[in-house]
Amino acid sequence: MKTQTVTIARKGGIAIVTYDRGGRANAMSFDVMDELAAAALDFVDDTDLKCVVLTGTDRIFSAGMDLSDPVFDQINEMSLRDKRHYSERGPRLARAWAGIEVPVICAIEGPCLAGGLALASMCDFRVSSRSARFGAPEVQVAHNMGWHSVPRLIALVGVQATRRVLLAGEEWTADEARRLGFADEVCEAGGALGAAKRMADRIAGYPGLAVRMIKRQIDASAHALDYATSAYDKDQQLVAWMSDDFQAARAKFAK
Repeated sequence: MKTQTVTIARKGGIAIVTYDRGGRANAMSFDVMDELAAAALDFVDDTDLKCVVLTGTDRIFSAGMDLSDPVFDQINEMSLRDKRHYSERGPRLARAWAGIEVPVICAIEGPCLAGGLALASMCDFRVSSRSARFGAPEVQVAHNMGWHSVPRLIALVGVQATRRVLLAGEEWTADEARRLGFADEVCEAGGALGAAKRMADRIAGYPGLAVRMIKRQIDASAHALDYATSAYDKDQQLVAWMSDDFQAARAKFAK
C-alpha cells in the first residue's frame, strides 16, 4: 500500500508503516487520518503478519491534528450529522490502530505531540530516540484530549502524570517518558526505527498464534473499559470546534 503520505513496506512477517506528509509538523489532516486508518485496517485479514512498526519522519513523529485543514473553515456550515461524522475521524483512527491483532511498535524521532501522542498511545510499544519530546497542548488551543487516548495514557503513566501533561503543559523528554512508562526503549537520535525493527525481529521470531492470543489477553485485561470511558470523545471534540476559544486559537495558529 502506498498513498501520498502513508507507505507500507513488508519484510517477511513484519510491516513497516511510514507516515510522511512533509512540512515541519507532519500534522494530520482529515484525509491523512483516513489514510492512516486504512493502513491499519489493511492488516485485518493478514494471517501471516507477525508485527507492525509505525514511524514518522527522521525529524518528527507528528505534532497532531492539522489546525489549518480547510475542513475547519466549513464546519459551521455543515449539518450536525456531518459535523459528527468529521469528529469521528480521530477516534476511528485510534480504534483501527489499537485493534491490530499483532504487536505494534511506534518508532519516534522528534516531537510527538497532541494527536501524535494519542496515536502513539494506541501502540503496544514505543521506541524513542533522544531527540523525541512528548506533550499534549490541546488545552492551550481550546481542545479536548480525544481519540480514546486519556484512558490509555492513564494506564501507561498514571493519573497524575496524565494530569500534568494534559492540564499543566508538562512535556517529557525521552528519558522522562521511559521513567514514566510511556517509552519502552530509548536510543540515540536517528536510531528509533532501527531499534524498533530489532524489537520487531525478536517478536516475529516467536510463535505467531501465541503472540496474538497474549496481546488479546493483555488488551482485554488492561483496556476493557477504554471505549466506555471515552465514548463521548467525538462529541466533546465537536463542542470544542464550535467554541469561540477554538476559533481564536486557529486564527492565532494561522499567523
